[in-house]
Amino acid sequence: MEPEPTVETPKKPKTSKKRLILAAVFFVVGFLVLSAGISIFMYNQDTDSEGYAYSNIYHVNTTTYAFTAYMNEFKTSSWGWLGPENVAQIKYLVTNLNLGKELFIGYATTQQSEQYRKSFQCEIPTYWHWIAEPYYAEIYINTTIIEGEGAPASLPQTQTFWLATAQSSNTAVMTYLPQHEQHIWFIMNSDGSQNITADIQIGFKSPILTILPLIFLSLGIILILVGVFFLKKKKNKTITP
Repeated sequence: MEPEPTVETPKKPKTSKKRLILAAVFFVVGFLVLSAGISIFMYNQDTDSEGYAYSNIYHVNTTTYAFTAYMNEFKTSSWGWLGPENVAQIKYLVTNLNLGKELFIGYATTQQSEQYRKSFQCEIPTYWHWIAEPYYAEIYINTTIIEGEGAPASLPQTQTFWLATAQSSNTAVMTYLPQHEQHIWFIMNSDGSQNITADIQIGFKSPILTILPLIFLSLGIILILVGVFFLKKKKNKTITP
């Protein structure tokens, strides 16, 4: 009686080295993207409900008819291809401390508004700088001087060169992103009178940073799940008895 042929027991499928490498790559990239999303999300917690980070407050107290400041153009970063409005937004806040007066704030190019500024007495910083970037803004004004004479011949709100304006007896707020050329920020009383007392502040937000956490967190989870898929997928090898 002939012995029965021995049938080799099929080996358990193994995960190939190629799949292990792919899984490792997806895990590493996924965790990096996930970490970036978490970091941006945590940074966003230090902004207000609109996503703005605010500068320090500078106190204005002038006996002239306006406080004006020259502001150079805002230069977008390497993310500029997304569109300036998606990369940066700047908010200007002026809190009125002179009860009984209404504030007017306006933004215009130097070319269009310089003649109006020179037509009356105003106070301007001799040296100052402003910084507006994600999660940080700053106003630094060293000294100021008074230029010009007399009152404005016409009320500020009647001018046609404004690019953005706001009026309020409490806090005047406007948003504008200075681009391509120098601009002037005007702070005046709406009735054109002298004596302005106010606190000024700027805020900055990058709209793209408000949506990046959602994108990065979702993408990171997807990459990690793909890594798990490659890790669990076995190399099928058929063994013929």
